[in-house]
Amino acid sequence: MALLPPSPLYSRRKFLHQLLGVGALTVTGLDSLFAQVPTAPLIGVKPFRFAFLTDLHLMKDGDLRSADGIAACLSAVEKLDPRPEFILVGGDLVHTARDLTIPEAEQQYNLFLKIWNDHTALPTHWTFGNHDLAGTSNPGVSPQEKFYGKALFEDRFKMPRLFYSFDANGWHFIVLDDIALQPDRSYIGKFFDDELAFLKADLDAHQNIPTIVCAHIPALSLLPSGLLLAHSSEPQYHLPKSLVCTNADKLFQDIPRHNIRAVLAGHLHRFEKLEMNGVHFINSGAVCGNYWKGPASGCLEGFGVVDLGADGTVTFDYRNYGWKA
Repeated sequence: MALLPPSPLYSRRKFLHQLLGVGALTVTGLDSLFAQVPTAPLIGVKPFRFAFLTDLHLMKDGDLRSADGIAACLSAVEKLDPRPEFILVGGDLVHTARDLTIPEAEQQYNLFLKIWNDHTALPTHWTFGNHDLAGTSNPGVSPQEKFYGKALFEDRFKMPRLFYSFDANGWHFIVLDDIALQPDRSYIGKFFDDELAFLKADLDAHQNIPTIVCAHIPALSLLPSGLLLAHSSEPQYHLPKSLVCTNADKLFQDIPRHNIRAVLAGHLHRFEKLEMNGVHFINSGAVCGNYWKGPASGCLEGFGVVDLGADGTVTFDYRNYGWKA
């Protein structure tokens, strides 16, 4: 894809600022973001596989055959050889939770969990997505209700908080929450101060362990360049802050010796793989494609098969599971 041509009024700094993070990355942030990964010998690291499923979007009561589609995707995961050791889910489980009442949203989560538990016994790690908010787009739901916003997800998936870490076979995994609910009930992509403090301490404590980071909204994407091209005749056009995490530079800021090997995300329903100094930024296509209406701009319904090597390498294979809308 051709990039926007430079002009006397369009600086390199401004272009990178818009291209790489929807206003997120400063020049200092870029230097930090692309810092070299340390090359210390890896001890106790074993090769293994996990599956990355994101943007499942179960429709209300399983409409558009979405319940069948999720079941078909899980069936494909179960048939992988070698079998994954676990599933990492990248968010957006229930499509309409934001628009429903809290009891209605709870019913949809119950349906999702029934489908999930009926079709896989693999251990699962969950990431929160913007569609997983409960009642936030329904003016009849008060923010004072017990399970408003993120609370229903936390309750149904038994998560005391939405950022956490875990270990597997000598690898370290960090799951983050970058869905920032705004006073007007909209959302933007943003990491929170308490989780950034957690992230820094966690990365500092695991400098010699290869690490995978996951969040729903991408930290880095080239999709903004396409939107800038599409709106190049509109000088006042501003990219939405919900597209890419607005403070993504803080993932690496002040943590020069991180051992992050890959950053996984979803949200955009396109498969995109970037690499900067040994760090893979992988934005997976969606299990639901274009919300169960076919491929999303040519990206088929699919999921990621992630193979991790004993040498710290990451291989991400995006696979279509044969779904036909």
